[in-house]
Amino acid sequence: MIRHTISSFVLLIATYLLQSVVTNNLAIGGIKPDLIIVLVIAVAFRYGRMPGMFMGFFAGLFLDCMESDLLGYYAMFYMTAGYCTGLVNQFYFDESVLIPTGLAAAAKTSVSIMEYIAGFLLRNRLDFPYYFIRLIIPEVMYTVIISFFLYRFYVLVYKKVDALKIVLSKKKEEKEDEIV
Repeated sequence: MIRHTISSFVLLIATYLLQSVVTNNLAIGGIKPDLIIVLVIAVAFRYGRMPGMFMGFFAGLFLDCMESDLLGYYAMFYMTAGYCTGLVNQFYFDESVLIPTGLAAAAKTSVSIMEYIAGFLLRNRLDFPYYFIRLIIPEVMYTVIISFFLYRFYVLVYKKVDALKIVLSKKKEEKEDEIV
């Protein structure tokens, strides 16, 4: 559990740095991929609802602290996305990229719509078709393209963390057997 928490925190920091530094240079018409949502989807899809919800909450809280004026704004959106993605955890396959990519598209779409409702609709800006066509769809497509590659990297990292857990538990059992 500690290893997953530490590795998730390190991945969150690295992903945020990648998103804030590298994707600014890769922005197409001001549209950037959301790499944080791919990390939340990877955790939720691999480990289930509760880890996905916690990862979404802390990733969103981290984004709130770094980029938002309101505390809890992104935390609520990403936590919801992590929890909902974790519901399909029983369909998890290591080799599959299509399901998590589709989940990333659905999660990014829903987070963007929640952002529209909270950020624009409540301020009486009612041009949803423009916002959907010009911002949401390109951002979702860009996120989906990046998630093909980034998701595999996250799976590889978490496989290594799980393998380390197994190795350490075997060594612990061997030490206990030597003592007895």
